[in-house]
Amino acid sequence: MNIRPAQTLDIPILVNFWQSIDSITPYRPFGGDSDDKPDHAERVLQHTISSENAIVLVASSPECEIIGTISGHVFDKPGVNLAKVGVIYSLWVDEEYRCQGVGQQLLTDLESALAEKSAKAFQVGWDTGNTTAELWWQKRGYAPYETIASKNVI
Repeated sequence: MNIRPAQTLDIPILVNFWQSIDSITPYRPFGGDSDDKPDHAERVLQHTISSENAIVLVASSPECEIIGTISGHVFDKPGVNLAKVGVIYSLWVDEEYRCQGVGQQLLTDLESALAEKSAKAFQVGWDTGNTTAELWWQKRGYAPYETIASKNVI
């Protein structure tokens, strides 16, 4: 397995991965419809790949097939004790490669990359009721500290 920063040519594959993430939770708390999801994912990926404060990592198999991804950015939160927070999102590992350490290695490498960008703490969110995700993240030292709810006004 090889882990590297994503490149622009990886975007179509990563959009498909991110679509798989969205298929688990079809509810979009901040609006938008399913027709916009691929375009939105492409815009976010393009921005993240080109940002100095963010990174998208991909894991590839020995055959150079992308088998996983994770993203994050350093968010400046003035007025809090640890102002530079590394926000982690879009961890996805192809089903065939799960439970083989791919997700753990992606997370380890992302945490290192975000720390190099001055992150002093890390944040991640998972869907309410996703006990698999909750256990996975807690096993790695992440503890829930608040519940965030949303409501669309249409």
